[in-house]
Amino acid sequence: MTMKTRTLLLLLISGPSLAADTAVKAPNPFAGLLPLVGHCWQATFPDGKKIDTHCFTSVYDGAFINDQHVVCGEGEPYAGETWYAHDADNNTVNYRYYNSIGGVSDGTVVTNGEQLLFPDETYENKGQSITYRTTWDLSEGQYVSNMWRQDATVEGGWVPVWQMVFKQVALADQSTAVYNEQRQLICQ
Repeated sequence: MTMKTRTLLLLLISGPSLAADTAVKAPNPFAGLLPLVGHCWQATFPDGKKIDTHCFTSVYDGAFINDQHVVCGEGEPYAGETWYAHDADNNTVNYRYYNSIGGVSDGTVVTNGEQLLFPDETYENKGQSITYRTTWDLSEGQYVSNMWRQDATVEGGWVPVWQMVFKQVALADQSTAVYNEQRQLICQ
């Protein structure tokens, strides 16, 4: 009797419970984003004049992840929403970002240990296209966001946009952002 036949016979004799216990689960495609889900995160922009609040939720029984954000402070509030989806054909996590001034971004997110990489995001607004690269370095209770903008006029082709430290917050314990009746994140 071959090893394959013995394994099959063992599974048949022991019943479905052993077969279910020995089944290998596919890794969650959103594993890198999961530490953010169910929490809100805030950072102050480098100029100190605005605060960015992001809240991540799992949607449709884990089929998607949604990230709502709002920027409060000097000037008009600015809001946006990102939807993360798993593309099973390419085994990638893709996202689409929409914002309150009509901009749209598309890209992918790649998990590299405790770092999330957002390579070559294409942002479109009012007929203009800008390419960004971003990294998020995750640690307990915070993540550091580093963003660069593509610029062909500089050596290396990339210009730093910002570095921001997002700290986990409870919306009830801060005075910057809240959910309204439609469950949209707004400035208060």
